[in-house]
Amino acid sequence: MTSEYNAAQRLLHKIKENISDFELSGSGDTSVVQGAIALDLQTLSKRIAEYRIIGRQDANERKRKLMLDRASAMADEHEQLKRRFEKLKLRKTEQSAYEQQRSELFQRSTAAGTQAQLDTAIVMDPQGEDAFWNRSEQALDGFIAQGVASLDNLREQRGLLKGAHKRILNADSTLGLSKSVITYINRRTTQDKIFLVAGMVVTCIGIYFIIHYFG
Repeated sequence: MTSEYNAAQRLLHKIKENISDFELSGSGDTSVVQGAIALDLQTLSKRIAEYRIIGRQDANERKRKLMLDRASAMADEHEQLKRRFEKLKLRKTEQSAYEQQRSELFQRSTAAGTQAQLDTAIVMDPQGEDAFWNRSEQALDGFIAQGVASLDNLREQRGLLKGAHKRILNADSTLGLSKSVITYINRRTTQDKIFLVAGMVVTCIGIYFIIHYFG
């Protein structure tokens, strides 16, 4: 029956290591580790019970007594590990709850501290509201000044456009008068040419008759 005893001893050693690791673990999620330890403790309890039954059935009194003593020792150790595991679970649960409460308290304290600082700043700076209204009035004055400047600019542009319109009308009138004068001059030039040619023809005819009759 040495194989059953050795298997129980190996499982017992594994449980000790897992409990030690669980004790040193942080405050994270340890549900998987706890489930594995609980399952190993249950399996060890069954193996110890089976080993005790086998020991009672052994015909050799000396061997029977040895096996029963071993079963009792393993049962005591199993009970110690079980109590240790339960205490660790309780301590881990309390530690997790404490850290959660501390985190919530820290968050509330931080929020309260921030609000207190804002309130203190308002109390220590009573002119803050006046400064705000002064800045607002200055900004409004700036907007009004920009609007007045824009209006003056539009008025100036309107005056320039009116002047340009008048100049365009005058230029158009002048251009129309110039066209009339040019047309009149061209017409007079044509008439003068006709008069010149007619005068030259009459003069030539007159000279011809004078030479013909007096020559």
